[in-house]
Amino acid sequence: MASNQPRPTKAERREAARAKARALREEQERRERRARITRRSFLGVGGLAVAGTVAAVVIAGRDEEALGGKIVTDLASGDGIPATIRADGSLVFGSDLQPGTSTDGAQNLHIYFDYSCHHCANFEELHKTEIETLLGDGTINLVLHTSRSLGNSWSDMVCNAMGVVLDQEPTSAFAFHHAVMTRFSEIYARGDFSAINAESVTQAATEAGVGDAVVEQIASAITANTYGAWLDLCDKTFAEAAITGTPTVALGSEKLELTDIATETGITDRIRGGSGSSAQ
Repeated sequence: MASNQPRPTKAERREAARAKARALREEQERRERRARITRRSFLGVGGLAVAGTVAAVVIAGRDEEALGGKIVTDLASGDGIPATIRADGSLVFGSDLQPGTSTDGAQNLHIYFDYSCHHCANFEELHKTEIETLLGDGTINLVLHTSRSLGNSWSDMVCNAMGVVLDQEPTSAFAFHHAVMTRFSEIYARGDFSAINAESVTQAATEAGVGDAVVEQIASAITANTYGAWLDLCDKTFAEAAITGTPTVALGSEKLELTDIATETGITDRIRGGSGSSAQ
């Protein structure tokens, strides 16, 4: 039997989307505040003291000017860091969707996130097509800043897997990023947290088209924490920037409110309606 209720207008749908995004952001910030308090309580308790110390630094060592801006041009160096990672730990994609590339004159879209943050996964789902389009036409460079701010082992597993992909099969890195975010969103929706394991990560890699020989290297990299130095570098960047919750998004040096871009074309609309700092 057909419903007699009128279909919501475009304005009503937009407002509903913004309200949902605002509620999600507030919930995430509450969760992260609780997580930081918990981590601080571990100070002085054996090996957990390190995690608590990092959390305290994240809170106290913020610098508004460290958020977004130009792409860091220097590459990071040393063992445990993928070859295309910049000196601030960021992973950059240009118009060809290849890691380490960028488009001259494009605006820089910085996303600060955690692979174990379901709001980050929701943001990815909402904007992934839009971001890929903006990348492809040279409008933006995508600058990904990951971290393990929520203290979940999924973040460590994914970043070790991403390190393998970046070094062994970089052409699959963009697809793997999407696939692993989708996988976490599915795990969270089901509430099946037993699926937060290396097998789920390797399955996401296979779904992203990563070759079998590379997938086989992922499990051992996770076990050995091969790319732990990269995560340490990422955590340092989070400690220096004004990150109060994830995801945090900046266009150039301007922090974007998630409620203002809470539609499938929200980032595009913001770019067309304003201006952000350009590349390099």
